[in-house]
Amino acid sequence: MTSDLSEKLPDELRAWKPGRTEYTVQACSFSPKIHKTGGGEALHVEFRWTSRSNPREWGRPANEASYYNLNNVLGESDETLSRIRITCDLPGELSEPSQQTLLQAESSNTAYAGTEADKNTRDRQITFLYLMARKAVEALGCENNPLAKDPVARAYSTPEEAVRSGT
Repeated sequence: MTSDLSEKLPDELRAWKPGRTEYTVQACSFSPKIHKTGGGEALHVEFRWTSRSNPREWGRPANEASYYNLNNVLGESDETLSRIRITCDLPGELSEPSQQTLLQAESSNTAYAGTEADKNTRDRQITFLYLMARKAVEALGCENNPLAKDPVARAYSTPEEAVRSGT
């Protein structure tokens, strides 16, 4: 995971321009079984850059999501999808573009066998993503160490509540 990230994500940041469609770097994927008729049960973790001033929309709306502020890292998690956005200040030639972007991490867990994730499942999924993203920011060399603290998953009902909890 870390070699792909430390090679591909800096290249993507060099090419990044406001309004550009982001390229996703799939960091890892685990599939305990694949259905022959399409689809499958899998766990994917992906990363991309997005604008700090005008972040890319999250994509499909989370269903019955919980919203999080994990040490001032905002995120959301539902029954299969977790997302966080990270301020990652890089050194050298990547300093300026990194000051304009956020690193967006996303995990998709379609291997989850339940009907709807309960709060504990959403908390575990967002914590897992935070810990995977920690490996990514270490590999990238983010100077601000945005994920140095251990995550404390506290769920909120709205994104606004999650933001306010960090102030």
